[in-house]
Amino acid sequence: MHIDMNTSHRTTPTLAKKSLVLALAIAIISIAIAPIATATTTIFGPFPRITTTYGVGTFTIVPPTTNSPGPWSYVSSNPRVATVSGGVLNILSTGTSTITATQAASGVFTERSRAALLVVNPGTPVVGAFASQSVSITQGSLILKPPTSTSNGAWSFTSSKPAIASLSGNVVTLLDGGVVDITATQSSTALFNSTTAKMTLTVVAIDPVIGTFGNITLMKDSVGSVTLISPTSSSLGTWTFTSSNPAVATIVGATLTPVGLGTSTITATQAHSGNYASATASMTVTIQAAFPTLGAFPSVTAAYLASAANTVVIKVPTSNSTGAWTLTSSDPTVASLSGTTATLHKPGATLITATQGAIGTYGPSTPVAMTLTVVGTPTIGAWANIEKVVKDSDFTLTPPTSNSPNPWSYSSADTNVVDVVAGVVKVKGAGQTTITATQSASATWAQGVATLTIRVLGDIPTIGAFAPMQVTVGEAPLAIKPPTTNSLGAWTYTSSDAKIATVSAGTLVIVGAGTATITAMQLPLGNYSQSNTVQTTLTVKAKPFVVVTPSPAPTPTVKPSPSPTPTVKPTPTPTATVHPIATPLVTVSVAKRVITISVAKAAAGAKVTATINKVAAKIGKNTVKPGIKTVVVKIAGKVVYTRGLTIK
Repeated sequence: MHIDMNTSHRTTPTLAKKSLVLALAIAIISIAIAPIATATTTIFGPFPRITTTYGVGTFTIVPPTTNSPGPWSYVSSNPRVATVSGGVLNILSTGTSTITATQAASGVFTERSRAALLVVNPGTPVVGAFASQSVSITQGSLILKPPTSTSNGAWSFTSSKPAIASLSGNVVTLLDGGVVDITATQSSTALFNSTTAKMTLTVVAIDPVIGTFGNITLMKDSVGSVTLISPTSSSLGTWTFTSSNPAVATIVGATLTPVGLGTSTITATQAHSGNYASATASMTVTIQAAFPTLGAFPSVTAAYLASAANTVVIKVPTSNSTGAWTLTSSDPTVASLSGTTATLHKPGATLITATQGAIGTYGPSTPVAMTLTVVGTPTIGAWANIEKVVKDSDFTLTPPTSNSPNPWSYSSADTNVVDVVAGVVKVKGAGQTTITATQSASATWAQGVATLTIRVLGDIPTIGAFAPMQVTVGEAPLAIKPPTTNSLGAWTYTSSDAKIATVSAGTLVIVGAGTATITAMQLPLGNYSQSNTVQTTLTVKAKPFVVVTPSPAPTPTVKPSPSPTPTVKPTPTPTATVHPIATPLVTVSVAKRVITISVAKAAAGAKVTATINKVAAKIGKNTVKPGIKTVVVKIAGKVVYTRGLTIK
């Protein structure tokens, strides 16, 4: 233990000695009484680096943790940066200093010291208010006063909108109306960092009243340039123009020049003038590709055939563009498209729209359209013939089947037999006629035609006798006297031998001597059908022989001895042997549904044929179905018998 024995003044020797003796005695007694102490090492915790900024003034030191209760003392190695008073640092400048903390010995704890680095960084100045201002543009300029600051750094100023307010030092030049942010910046010093302050400067001016500045659309290559017209304005400020996309349009002065396809925003800016602020207006210029010039796109009509491929190539319009064409069909069930080839599916009409795509300086064309009409040919089914009897009721015709939906109309070749009105057949008289059914044409279907035969059977006329006829060769043509009949139908006649006589318009024309069979048949008319055939015999006699007596020759003056005149005998005309032709006998009988046909007295070798309703029949028994039946018998190809029968 160190004991400082120095005294601040001197005492007398006796008193000093007494005091010394007393002290020694007390010490000896204390040592004898107290136990002997052992010194203990003081243990510190960390003493970290101290960082602060200039301008804080003072900083209280936090000592390290320790196991000793001894008091602390501090020393600064750089008093220009900081001094120490007790445990408080007084910050004087920026820089560094070593702060040594010493804990004094206490009891059994020894004295111990530990150092920490003090770093004082530049501080942040304390800046006063930088108040916003509002000034009239007519003031022209403004001198800025920087805010107060704890730093002595130099001030500089910037404007957020130099076009409204520009700066030179601390002088603001007012150029336009509007709101500007003025930023004041104080430079850094050794003690303080740089700092800023901001205020709002409002330059008061009148906003001009601006008129419209409308959008424009131009075709590429349609015009070389366009002069822009400034919007109307209540201000007299000058106008300038800018293009947001020079690749589309460039501007020099007020002249706009189209460059490429696309759009660009054209901004018109009016400078401030007097009390008026500047103003802007904008519009969009669109540069489009030129529209192609298209030729005609006429409508097309194509036939639809069930057995054909049914395709047609659509011819697109002519164009000054080479862009690709796209074709669409409004009704793909009528015609579908693959490129320019249309496949026809059924009769009908569809709208074909063609559009040419953009290419080069040409834009897409305006769609053009035409009508593709697919015309079908009707497929007509079978139409069976009809047989009726005079006085049958009216009946409605059933048209033949057809794949066309169009209506039918009808006509009769002989309205004396039947007439057709609105599809209803009216039976008028015996005979046969052709009914023509016509299916009307339309835009998508061709006309259809079908025919059938209607045969109307009437009552068989009652024919009287057909008297034999006798004439002589050389006589004038003889009108044939028909048999009596209850029908008014016209008569037809045939001669069995054209070498004997022929028939022309009901008149016999005599050709040669002999006999011939004249066959007569009365045609249908009214309620009567064709009559049975009747025959008679025509006998043509030879012309009588006439003897011609020659005239005597004149006697000459000189008479020679006359020669005897021979007696000339006329050559007799040979008499032809006429073998009469037997008239065939045809009989037809009916028993229930069996028609029996028999022929007798037919010439030897002559072919005999028979038909029932124009169907070949047997000479003999023929079983038939109920209905009207017409029996016709021919010998050697000529009709010799006709009869109508009703089979029940």
